[in-house]
Amino acid sequence: MKKVTIYKNLVGELTINYKRTKKRAQKISSSEDAADFIRPYFDNVMDDHEVVKVIHVNHENRVINIHHASSGTDTASLVPVKAIIRDAIMLPTTGIILVHNHPSGQTRFSEADIAVSKKLEIACNYFEIRFVDSIVITREKHSSMKDERVI
Repeated sequence: MKKVTIYKNLVGELTINYKRTKKRAQKISSSEDAADFIRPYFDNVMDDHEVVKVIHVNHENRVINIHHASSGTDTASLVPVKAIIRDAIMLPTTGIILVHNHPSGQTRFSEADIAVSKKLEIACNYFEIRFVDSIVITREKHSSMKDERVI
């Protein structure tokens, strides 16, 4: 007879503490600030496949977290709205910036880009989270839905 060991008594409670470092976090004042800040996080995948990341900011638009939301193909990536909202709620986040790359080098927004950004903006409103912007980046340039008044 095989004995089954139960580890529930060996696993303690996980506690996460957030503590600001001595260095002030990067402040995002414009879409250009956001694009310049996040671009290094896309360096290895920029020309290969789409990646979606979320920049979490506090009430002063200072970065408190960068979240990798999903990876896709060379032409598309799923945007997990529920997971993005869940992560924003779990952190001391007051605003989010959705960023994804276009390996093609074009920064035009697709209909899917616009639809999912609007959906995420609506979801954010339910939880009093500011939807700061939705940005498409390439190595050379970026496009902002807020700047272009798409959302």
